[in-house]
Amino acid sequence: MSIRITIACPEHLMSQANQFALCVGNSPADVQTFGAATWEDGAGERYALASLLAGARFPQLAAAPLAAPAHAPDADIAGATQAQSVLRIWSPASTDSFPEVGVDRLVAVIGLEAGLAIPLLGLSPIPTEV
Repeated sequence: MSIRITIACPEHLMSQANQFALCVGNSPADVQTFGAATWEDGAGERYALASLLAGARFPQLAAAPLAAPAHAPDADIAGATQAQSVLRIWSPASTDSFPEVGVDRLVAVIGLEAGLAIPLLGLSPIPTEV
């Protein structure tokens, strides 16, 4: 079974978050999970968003000690661990309050389609100049 996960990543944590995605993911391509920071909060801080399907065990895997996976033996475990330490996971079934998005944390919403998760995150697309 798969679950939908939408993750907001502050721009300055993208490298570490990509290493985390590489460690908990299934492919070398997971190092590209967070691309451009094209979303912003009310204060103008920039974020990258990723919405993906993952295994139902994602919350447990995300909290477990990290190791370099077979598909990426040179993964940056220190960077991945830094991202892991600031990851906050929330689901509609959670009894915890929704974690506020901020430049000091990654926020993952599980179990909701991106169209429902993004408004909870309070992010808006950065307008592109034409």
